[in-house]
Amino acid sequence: MTDEKQRLQTLQGDFSSMARLLTVLFVFAALSLFAEAYVPLKQLGAMLVAGDRTGIRAIGERLIALLPAIMLLGAVWQGRLLFTHLEGGALLAPETGRHVRRSGEWMVAAAVSALVIGEIQHGTAVGSALLVGVAAVGFALRSLAGVLDQAAVIQADLDQIV
Repeated sequence: MTDEKQRLQTLQGDFSSMARLLTVLFVFAALSLFAEAYVPLKQLGAMLVAGDRTGIRAIGERLIALLPAIMLLGAVWQGRLLFTHLEGGALLAPETGRHVRRSGEWMVAAAVSALVIGEIQHGTAVGSALLVGVAAVGFALRSLAGVLDQAAVIQADLDQIV
């Protein structure tokens, strides 16, 4: 077997491992998020059934605070889709750039929503330096997706020549 084929198989194995890891992380994070949202949702339901609307605002704020975590779940899921796609061997395909772009967009959305929600609810975003870093990585992924799109176009041209 040639070195190139061995490297591709090694990469595909790495991508497969990353896809499995992101699947486990997604399931764990989704269950954790559900556990965090369960009690406020249950309280909200009980209040609505009882006709008591006094605490709805506080519960709504607790649930809205979970929005950035939901968006990060979207980024993890999109990353899982990316690595599942890559383990198939199509490294320079249009889908690769699309998955990378979407991962970046989810990260940017999560960071921006966390900054905005934190500012509204607390007067300052908790962990704002980390959130700015997450947004920067998201923007970098979007830029990288443009490079991957261009590489896919070049690869398609080369494939037509051969």
